[in-house]
Amino acid sequence: SAPISFVNLSACLPVSSQNNRIVGGAPCIPHSMPWQAALFMGSQLNCGGTLIDRNWVVTAAHCHCGCACCEGRGCVIVRVSISVRLGEHNIRHLDWTEQLRLSEKTILHPGYNSASKDNDIMLIKLLTPANLNKNVQPLELPTSCPSPKEECVVSGWGTTKSPQCTVTPMLGGGLSFKGEGASSIYPRYYTENMLCAGVLEGGIDSCQGDSGGPLLCNGKLQGIVSWGTQTCALPNKPGVYVAVCKYVDWIRETINNN
Repeated sequence: SAPISFVNLSACLPVSSQNNRIVGGAPCIPHSMPWQAALFMGSQLNCGGTLIDRNWVVTAAHCHCGCACCEGRGCVIVRVSISVRLGEHNIRHLDWTEQLRLSEKTILHPGYNSASKDNDIMLIKLLTPANLNKNVQPLELPTSCPSPKEECVVSGWGTTKSPQCTVTPMLGGGLSFKGEGASSIYPRYYTENMLCAGVLEGGIDSCQGDSGGPLLCNGKLQGIVSWGTQTCALPNKPGVYVAVCKYVDWIRETINNN
């Protein structure tokens, strides 16, 4: 996959080990996440994404091309060959519900920092709009930021053939981690544009290969899988997500202008 970049940000991590998927999860009920998108480069699953409009998918900016591809370039709009599968469940077999869409353009957030992963958000405009039905539905954007301890669901394929789902509590940026906030656990990288979710004792987390996928809280898209520690689901090392609530205006403006 275009790797989810973990705290050792100098390296990109290929999806090759057994824990390169959601940890502590179980297979999603088929098509229970009709907004879940699978992003492919060629025949390879690259990342997850979320359908937010019949013409648009949102994902992580680092899914665009892996490690530091835009560092120093200031790139905002880049044309790449990303294909999007919607209505997908088993990515290795035909479900007869799939919709394959090519990308017309990809738009990285202008403030994306490939080294720190701040503003790790990207929009993909589909070349042809999705056909909305019970298996393909957009997910609502949030109207406010989530509350600490709110229960959320993260989903993604990682290296598995069907998507995995796990319930994870929202930890937020200010919640105590044994007396420390998220900014103390990740002092070099954590910003106000990020959210933490997981369990402090470990064992539940998103992982490499789930990059760009949705964190669903109370029926709204509150997070995008972004980064975490190199070994997933460690105690007191929660996964870090893009705080979608901070980007709703940018998302809407970008869609309106394109």
